[in-house]
Amino acid sequence: MERDLDWTAQAPMTATGRATTSASPEQVFAVLADHERWTEWFPNVKGVEVLGPAEGVGARRRVSIPGATVEERFIAWDVGQRWSFTGTEAKPGFVRSLVEDCQLEPHGDGGTAITYSMHLDPAPLARPLLKLAAGTLTKNLDKAMAALARRAEQGT
Repeated sequence: MERDLDWTAQAPMTATGRATTSASPEQVFAVLADHERWTEWFPNVKGVEVLGPAEGVGARRRVSIPGATVEERFIAWDVGQRWSFTGTEAKPGFVRSLVEDCQLEPHGDGGTAITYSMHLDPAPLARPLLKLAAGTLTKNLDKAMAALARRAEQGT
């Protein structure tokens, strides 16, 4: 089920990764918005296919992860500030609802604090497994945000 950002406050499960970088919020956002290159820095992302417009609220994409694909529609696209999507379909159906939200805040002398949160409502059969994997999910998001920070520092 598609959700909006208000839903994140009541999501049954949330995992958050964080990092800081010397790159500007606009540089970090440029890496986030480069869909096809996510495989270079986000662990477990095996492929990204743009399904419609590539930018802006309403943009759509399909992300392949081990054993699953997730179709996404963007619900926030504020360059240098916020980048968020809701899941529109997951195969297999391991989640009922999903919102991923990346917020970028100025930090230090021109750098950025990155906060990436994954909010989900797991499908009943997947709930115990996802609850057990919550710590691993947070560690993976921290690794991904550190890799995003490094990638942004290198330029696009």
